[in-house]
Parts: sequence; structure tokens; C-alpha cells
Amino acid sequence: MHVMDQIANQRVRDNIELAEQLRAGRRLHSLRRADRMEVKAERRMFQAWSRAAKLRRGLESLDY
Repeated sequence: MHVMDQIANQRVRDNIELAEQLRAGRRLHSLRRADRMEVKAERRMFQAWSRAAKLRRGLESLDY
């Protein structure tokens, strides 16, 4: 019975280690995804800022 307990304990430890590795992998994946979303949002904000500046220049030229 002692051998079976050792095998069961080792399997539990292996499962816990695997779960921790998977959690770390998911966390890294989530961080990378959040980073990509942030870069995309920054790019969109810059594009919107550029369009607004272009529209303002167009309106200013109509005033003169």
C-alpha cells in the first residue's frame, strides 16, 4: 500500500505543477493580448487625432 500512496502523491504533485504552468501560460497570453489591444487603441487614437487636425486645417482654410 505504501507504494500506491507514493504513486498517488507524486501524481497529485505532478498535476499541481502542471496546473501552475498552465496558469502562468494563460497569464502571459492575457498580458500579451492586453498589450496588443493597447497598441491598437493608441494607433486608433493617433489616427483620430490626425483626422481631427486635418479637418481643423480644412475648416481654418475656409474661414480665410
